[in-house]
Amino acid sequence: MSSVLARNRSLSELEFYKNACEMRGILTRFVMSEKHVPKKYRFVFAIPMTELLKELMCNITAANTIYPINEHEVQMRRDFQTMAIANCEQIFQMMEYMVDTLPIDANSLKQSIELTLKETALLKSWRKTNRVMQDKK
Repeated sequence: MSSVLARNRSLSELEFYKNACEMRGILTRFVMSEKHVPKKYRFVFAIPMTELLKELMCNITAANTIYPINEHEVQMRRDFQTMAIANCEQIFQMMEYMVDTLPIDANSLKQSIELTLKETALLKSWRKTNRVMQDKK
């Protein structure tokens, strides 16, 4: 248990990862539910959405495994972070497509939309922190 008051806590270093995991779980359960996405639309919405979510996590993981020691590695890390941001935009577009096509109430996606917008902001903030790490001797 943390002794720091909740209002005084700052974002965790890996908040973007925790948020992406939560987003992946919520959206996967949403699109795989027949209540929201009928079986006949699985190939149109559910499978592409889960693929986008997997790609998002792969790009975040790839970027996070790079400990940049030169400019090339900084650029590689930025590229993965940029792809993760693009995945968030694609997920957002897929949710809009679902609302436009299926009889889904947009309010049922409110939490997912908020998580996606938060994830985009977190990833953009993370991308700004890139720099070459210097060895301490």
